[in-house]
Amino acid sequence: MKDQKRTALRSRITRRMTALLLAAALSVITIIPVTNVPAEAARTTTWGVFIGTHLKNTSRIKNYRHIVIDAQNYTKSEISKLKSGGRRVYSYLSIGSIAKYRSYYKRFKKYTLGNYNNWPGEKWIDTSKKAWQNFLVNELVPSLRKKGVDGLWVDNTDVYYEYHRTPILNGLISILTRIKNKKIPIVINGGDVFVSKIISMGKAKIIDGVMQEEVLTRIVGYNSNKFKRQTNADRKYYEAYLKKVKRAGRTIAILEYTKSSQMRKEIINYCKKNGYSYYISDNVALK
Repeated sequence: MKDQKRTALRSRITRRMTALLLAAALSVITIIPVTNVPAEAARTTTWGVFIGTHLKNTSRIKNYRHIVIDAQNYTKSEISKLKSGGRRVYSYLSIGSIAKYRSYYKRFKKYTLGNYNNWPGEKWIDTSKKAWQNFLVNELVPSLRKKGVDGLWVDNTDVYYEYHRTPILNGLISILTRIKNKKIPIVINGGDVFVSKIISMGKAKIIDGVMQEEVLTRIVGYNSNKFKRQTNADRKYYEAYLKKVKRAGRTIAILEYTKSSQMRKEIINYCKKNGYSYYISDNVALK
C-alpha cells in the first residue's frame, strides 16, 4: 500500500501541474477557429492529448485516431472539423475536483473538500453530493455531447485516494454508471487506486479503458520540461497495475514524456509488444 500511495501521489502531482498550466494558458489564449484540418483518415491506434492548448489550423492531429481536448473551450463547428478523417474526439472531464476558473465553480464551492497541497487553483469535491452528480450527468456531459464529442477522458477519480471513504467511492461509481448508461465511452486518466477498487468489486465495465502516465518515463523538471527514465520500482508497479486492467478487459493507453528519439522508439516498441495505445509528449502542459 505504501508503494501505491507513493505512485498515486506522483501521478496526481503530474496532473495537477498540467491543470495549473492549463488554467494559466487559458487566461491568455486568444481563441482562433479551427479551420482546414487535414481530412486524412487516422489509421493508427495512437492518441493525441492536447488539453493544454487550443488546436488551430494545424496538421498535428492527422496521425491520431483519438484526440483529447477540453471541449468546454471549443464550439460545435470546431469539434466537427477536428473529427474530419474519422478521428474521435474525447473531452477532458474532471469529476473529482473543480477548478476555480470553471464557470460553475461558485455554484458547487460549498461541496468542496479541501485544497490540493500547493495548488490553490483547484479543490477536491465531494462526489457523494447528488447535486454534483446530477450536474455532471444531466447538464455538463449532455452539453459536451451536443458539441459532438465521442467520449470522455475522465480525470481526478483520485479523490477516492485522498478521501478514502465509501460515500466518495459510491459517488464516483454512480456518476460513471449513469454516464455509461448513456452509451458514452469513458477513459479514466490515472486513478489507479480507484480503478483497482472497481476491478476488485466486479464493476470494471463502467469504464472502457485507462490512460496511465509515466510508466516508462518520469517528469523531473516541471517548469523546464525535463524528463528521465522511470524508476524500476514505479515501473514495476504500473506494469502490474496495467496487467490487472488488461485482465479486466479494459483498453489501455499510456502517456509518456520524453525528448529522446531513442526513448520514443522504446515506448512505441513496448506498446506494440503489449497491445497498448500511447501518446508521447515533449511538454508537461500537453500543448
